[in-house]
Amino acid sequence: MTQAAVSQPSDAQCGSAFEFIGPDPAVAARAKASGQPIYVVADSSEADPDGNIVLQGQAAIVKGDRQLNADEVTFNRDDQAAVATGAVVFGDSRMMLEGTSLQYNLEADQGTIENASYALREKRARGRATRIIRRDASRHTLEGAFYTTCPPGKRDWALRATKVDLDFDDGQGSARNVVLDFKGVPILYSPYFSFPLSDERKSGFLAPSAGNSDETGFEFRAPYYLNLAPNYDATITPRYMSKRGLMMGGLGRYLFRGTEGEIGGTLLPSDKEADRDRNYVFLKQNGRFTPRWTHYLSYNRVSDDQYFEDFGNNLTDVSTTHLQRLATTSYNGDNWRVRGQVETYQTLSGSRPYRRLPQLMFNTSGFLFGGLNYAIDSEFTEYDHPDLVDGTRIDLYPSLSLPWETAAFRVEPRLGFRYTQYSLNDQLPGRDDNPSRSVPIFSVDSGMFFERDLDLWGVDAVQTLEPRLFYLYIPNRDQDDIPLFDTSDTDFTFQSLFRTNRFSGPDRQGDANQVTAAVTSRILSASSGVEMLRTSLGQIRYLRDRQVGLRPGSAIEASESAIVGELWARLTRSLTARGDLEWDPDSGSTQRSVFGLYYRPDNGVLLNASYRMRRELPKLSAPGLTESLEQIDISGLIPLGRNWQLVGRSYYSLPESKIIESFIGLGYESCCWGARVVTRRYVRSLSGDTTSAILFELELKGLTNIGNKVENLLTEGVFGYSRDAYGY
Repeated sequence: MTQAAVSQPSDAQCGSAFEFIGPDPAVAARAKASGQPIYVVADSSEADPDGNIVLQGQAAIVKGDRQLNADEVTFNRDDQAAVATGAVVFGDSRMMLEGTSLQYNLEADQGTIENASYALREKRARGRATRIIRRDASRHTLEGAFYTTCPPGKRDWALRATKVDLDFDDGQGSARNVVLDFKGVPILYSPYFSFPLSDERKSGFLAPSAGNSDETGFEFRAPYYLNLAPNYDATITPRYMSKRGLMMGGLGRYLFRGTEGEIGGTLLPSDKEADRDRNYVFLKQNGRFTPRWTHYLSYNRVSDDQYFEDFGNNLTDVSTTHLQRLATTSYNGDNWRVRGQVETYQTLSGSRPYRRLPQLMFNTSGFLFGGLNYAIDSEFTEYDHPDLVDGTRIDLYPSLSLPWETAAFRVEPRLGFRYTQYSLNDQLPGRDDNPSRSVPIFSVDSGMFFERDLDLWGVDAVQTLEPRLFYLYIPNRDQDDIPLFDTSDTDFTFQSLFRTNRFSGPDRQGDANQVTAAVTSRILSASSGVEMLRTSLGQIRYLRDRQVGLRPGSAIEASESAIVGELWARLTRSLTARGDLEWDPDSGSTQRSVFGLYYRPDNGVLLNASYRMRRELPKLSAPGLTESLEQIDISGLIPLGRNWQLVGRSYYSLPESKIIESFIGLGYESCCWGARVVTRRYVRSLSGDTTSAILFELELKGLTNIGNKVENLLTEGVFGYSRDAYGY
């Protein structure tokens, strides 16, 4: 017997508004195979001479994916017309209807249902209408209708309209005389409103947003989306700011065979605060000419140095000092790669970097014979600068290594040779216009691996001990005539213990005669292999003073480096810790440290606390070295009951006794709507000026977002935040 049923979830469920079960898969399969015959089922039936069949008691008619259920159905076999009364349920693969009466023709697939409730399968939405007219399988007209994604029994928000037209083939719907109700209060009216019926894109206005800040005053954005073609589109966003004027923004996206990218910008004519035009233009593109040959383009330009301070939304925008313009292309062989690029910058603050016009790089590595490995890193760069020494640089670095590894130990000696040649313009008097440097580089990296079983408070575990020795020898070469194109000091971390150059670029090759001693220990679960603890500690022992520095000067006299360490620990199932440390034994003080605690229980709580400290290193002082800092960053999310959440962050600088960024807010989430309000204060300029803002967002699930994008602020400001991951 063919069966059909409608189930309505409880108010707490967030599933579809209706669940349609049927027709029976076997019956539907037979119908499809035989050209969609009509199946009629009822507790009792009666035929008359006019060709009508009266079906009573759980009456059902099935044709293809369409199914009609009612208390009583009068069906005419000749014209396939049906009149249903009682508890009427009609559905197909797109829509589900319930009503008091239905007139329907199965052959024409047309009909009218009175006093109907409906559910859209793909949009997981529902509503009611005084009348629903089915014009065909794709087109429907709803009179006196409302629409919502809230589950049955709830109507926190709804769209009311005198008439709604749905076209499933075009994937579009439209409504006339539309009123948006929230909690029973009308908050928006529109004489006409269009909306998508699927996930396909559609031209039209996106959700507007509004807010207020000290820098821009009250602001309102109303983006308009243009679905120009399946592979490219555009968004135009007017942004009104009471203190500055009307800014027009645009973003175009495109996707062609092997290429994708976006181009956009903003224009603010005659900024009322700055009394000048303000604008921003950007382009990003990447793609493939062939599977092995790729390219990437990036271009950025702003009208003035203060643009991001005035219009930026986060710390990343505020701290922008240079805008990159870059074009690269790369070809990847089986064991080699060649890359070419040109790179320039727009400087907003700080010193102007060199332009690379162009830079060509070639890298290859592989196996020779007898376990011998080879690697070649090479580069040619033309550097350009309007005020400093510039010119060309050729850097060649071939190396050979012979790794030997077993389950218990490994040894890898490596011998390399670095040759760097310059041809300089506007060199300082008394210095070589064509300096060069050639230096051998020899290293031996070795390590051992031990493990033992461990009973960790009743938990079977495995502890490893992994000592490591690294020897490095590089003779001293005079490099005082060589300019600094792209080379600087680097942070001293645990990974620095095993690098062959203490500088970040090839303009300086550090001399060395040193031994690194380090050890790593891990604790693993014996049953699952999951890592529960990892800690590493190491130090360099210098066998001679280091002579090479960024600038001419005396030798660096030290017999040992700072002690550096790393820590990662799963303290409990919900609590993890991570730390990095640099401790100077000469001064007996910590030079750099990072420590964080991260709490993730199963109840949705998310708490982060981290501490960062760095002191300036006088032995390696140089222009551009980060000054000392000491910061505390606390952030988190705490559920308050079933639907509410408290979110917040405080990012604080201890030396200046100043908040870098802070916000606190409340959020509400339910099946059909959500709201978030956040008050925020943050640094808006490199000079340390701060601004305040209040952000509000109302999300009507399945319809639109109204207000500021608070979600972006939480994702960037609360480490580990993900609304999906925490059920919000």
